[in-house]
Amino acid sequence: MKDFFYKYWYLFYILFFLLLGVLIYALLWQPNFSSYTTQINDLNQRLIECENRPVIDTTTTNRTIIECDQTVKSGGQGMTENSHDLGNKPGKVVLEFDMNQIPDELFVYLDGLKVASTNGLVSGPGSLAFDFDPNKNKSCTVIIKAPQENTEWKYLVNCPK
Repeated sequence: MKDFFYKYWYLFYILFFLLLGVLIYALLWQPNFSSYTTQINDLNQRLIECENRPVIDTTTTNRTIIECDQTVKSGGQGMTENSHDLGNKPGKVVLEFDMNQIPDELFVYLDGLKVASTNGLVSGPGSLAFDFDPNKNKSCTVIIKAPQENTEWKYLVNCPK
């Protein structure tokens, strides 16, 4: 090993000056980032403009009026909104549902106020109940939100009893 250092001593000087040159270049290099700065500022401005815009809901909404004691079946991703005529008889309304395998979310509204919901995504069968007064309203609105594809569900709004 000693012979190597004595034989090739000049390589150490070449390596030393090469590293010294790289160090000096790195210290003196001043890149011009002004074009990138304007692009970044433009993108930030566009982001701020996007944050202030309202969100437009593009999900599919189906709305029909259905009598009570009729089963509603559907599926697919999106939102389905149905109005159910509950008649003139006061009482407790029981809504029976089956969300099958893929979870969905169900809401029931009377006169714009939420009176029952699944409290999040659920799968399988279940039921909800709420009180109905025909003097205040004649129908309820059922909204099903299905965030996933290939979903299937059905529900039945029983007439008040």
